[in-house]
Amino acid sequence: MSASGEAAVIGVDLGTSSTKGVLMTADGRSLGEARAEYRMHSPHSGWNENDPDDWRAAFREVVSRLAAEASAQGLRVAGIGLVAQRDPFVLLDADGRPLRRAISWTDQRARVQTRRMRERHGDARLLEITGARPIVGLGLGNLLWTKDEEPDVWAATRRVVSPKDYVLGAFGSRTETDLTTPTRALAFDIAAGEWSDELLGPEGVSASLFDSATLRPWEEWGQLSARDAELLGVPTGTVLAVGGSDDQAATLGGGAVAPGEICLGTGTCSDWRLVLQQYTPDLSGIGDTSPHVAPGTFVREVTIDSAGSALRWFRNTIVPELGYPEIVDLAMTAPRGSAGVRFYPFVDGGQRAPYYLDEASGVFFGITSHHGREHLARAVIEGIAFLYPRTWELLVGGQDVETAAPLTIVDGEAGSASWNAVKADILDHPIRATEVTEAAAVGGAVLAAVAIGWFSTPAAAAASMVRTLPAVEPDAVAAAEYAGIREDYLATFDTIAEAFTKGEH
Repeated sequence: MSASGEAAVIGVDLGTSSTKGVLMTADGRSLGEARAEYRMHSPHSGWNENDPDDWRAAFREVVSRLAAEASAQGLRVAGIGLVAQRDPFVLLDADGRPLRRAISWTDQRARVQTRRMRERHGDARLLEITGARPIVGLGLGNLLWTKDEEPDVWAATRRVVSPKDYVLGAFGSRTETDLTTPTRALAFDIAAGEWSDELLGPEGVSASLFDSATLRPWEEWGQLSARDAELLGVPTGTVLAVGGSDDQAATLGGGAVAPGEICLGTGTCSDWRLVLQQYTPDLSGIGDTSPHVAPGTFVREVTIDSAGSALRWFRNTIVPELGYPEIVDLAMTAPRGSAGVRFYPFVDGGQRAPYYLDEASGVFFGITSHHGREHLARAVIEGIAFLYPRTWELLVGGQDVETAAPLTIVDGEAGSASWNAVKADILDHPIRATEVTEAAAVGGAVLAAVAIGWFSTPAAAAASMVRTLPAVEPDAVAAAEYAGIREDYLATFDTIAEAFTKGEH
């Protein structure tokens, strides 16, 4: 690609099942999007793994496609910002090659190891140090499973890195990471900004295996060599930003930078994110707390486990011929309250917000022969939204929050105006979507814009690059009707929850 022409930046989000990217200008125009999917390997029930080299290949594909789009529009790519999932570890040998596939955060094999950590340290101490609820699937538990069950792999391990840093490692040899990436490892001391000997030592794991967290997400990580630039289709010297965690980047990409601002991410889970001024871990275990990709702030995350995954289950199982927009359209043909059908969306469990039930599962309730697919579809989208009011309360309780401001919603569900209206009515609060819904990728682009010098801070960059659509206001009549329906929904849930706790489901 020529080094001449108007400049643009690329933001890339490395997720659980795909990598997504966006091509953006300094004033927030999105000029192209790209996506590359990869396989989730499941060799046994409850096991989920990714091939780290699939991540590198997906990054190359996404950047190359966006670079080609930039070239077609007479644009020059000046910077690239990569953000990524925090939870998996990549175990490298002495030559820097992966020793095994990376165990995903959705993997459930490390129950014994996670329980051992919780018994040794106590949940309160783990939360105080790491800011994260010690649930199965997070970094250290999976690492200890490998140490216990695959001793040959563990003996050959010389370095443990994140997905982001493994991908960046294809373009240089830096051995540092940023402060946001290690924060779901259950092994990183957030207050100290370093790997915790208190947590690692008793497990026989050396902190020297991990990259030191000394970099800032909005800084320059390096510049592409002529060879690497040609591989990606961008100019020689294109800047790579340090980047950071996908969740915090999505918070930035949703415009939430100042303390008290909130961003709701929608996808497999629903991630509610509140910006905080100080590191104040939630010792009750309601949410996780970690550094923001914007300086001097932190993010409190409260997560609903089964949200988009419930809609995906409904599509795959009940209406496989329909796309997601068509499912929402179908749902809108049914009345509010789905004519008495209720859906409790815990298809992937409910160990997190708003009820923290380890044994929860999905339930349809109230179906009769008079109900059709439209009632089931509406029950699904309402059932997910009925979890919002309690989750909102858990997130903002005791915090200094401007609750009159619209709730900014990003990612997959944000593009559905009809569903946003249902959510606004049930929450009885205005909701606005971002113009570009892939918020983590936008956050990556914002970080790249700072790294190349377009802006002095992530906040200044977000103010220019993050655009929101007009807010959807709650309808007073609908909100009042939904308040009564939700009372019935919760009363039924109380009975169902007893069956969960008794193991009767």
